[in-house]
Amino acid sequence: MKLLGFFRVGPIDLLDIALMTLIVFVVLRVLRGTKAIILLMGVGVLLLLGFIAESLGLVALGLLISAIKAFGIVALIILFQPEIRRLLIEIGSNPLLRFFLPPEKVPLNELLTAIEEIRRRKLGALIIIQRRVSLMEYAEETGTIMDAYLSAPLLVAIFTKESPLHDGAVIIKENRIVASTVMLPMSVRIKGVGARHRAGAGITEVSDAIAIVVSEEKGSITLFHRGEPYTNLSIPQLKGLLEDLLNYEG
Repeated sequence: MKLLGFFRVGPIDLLDIALMTLIVFVVLRVLRGTKAIILLMGVGVLLLLGFIAESLGLVALGLLISAIKAFGIVALIILFQPEIRRLLIEIGSNPLLRFFLPPEKVPLNELLTAIEEIRRRKLGALIIIQRRVSLMEYAEETGTIMDAYLSAPLLVAIFTKESPLHDGAVIIKENRIVASTVMLPMSVRIKGVGARHRAGAGITEVSDAIAIVVSEEKGSITLFHRGEPYTNLSIPQLKGLLEDLLNYEG
């Protein structure tokens, strides 16, 4: 097949174009709303200047652009480290891969029972479900290690106002409470909300974790996944989202 009467395009070429389009789409989706998109535009300008310098034989400008390119890869890795991490998480969390992954053994009945009681008592809570990306760096550096079996009474007791463990987040891995009082990175994308919601959004922007926030004032439930909020959830709605995200089979 000829494109515009000049270039011959075969199945491999079409596959190549499709894959490049997909990669560009994923990268732009990950960088959307971040400062990195501005840096990426700056890189594009430098590449364009390099092409112009080479075409016009501008030796001095060409040498300058070449020198920048020599250190460019290392600089980009340093500058784009959070975005590269999010990109790899985006690829690893592709729904097409979930068919090959076993369900994540989180005891949803215990978790949902605890959240319902926390909401009823308006205690406020930040619960993080760790998935494939480890959160132990946050647990060990800022939290209190517990490694206790997840049960509804224990989770409610942690977030009781009289408890010394109620500040910060609780991290859950499968059927264990890994740590409490964990401090998490705050989101820079979500504005006009409290610290719990910003922390819940923030940890899901830099990992594949699921964050559940129970508002102390309103008793409302919000789930964060990949930085996106699902607000004002009922318990059945929360259960449905968790079953889907955790590839749950009962």
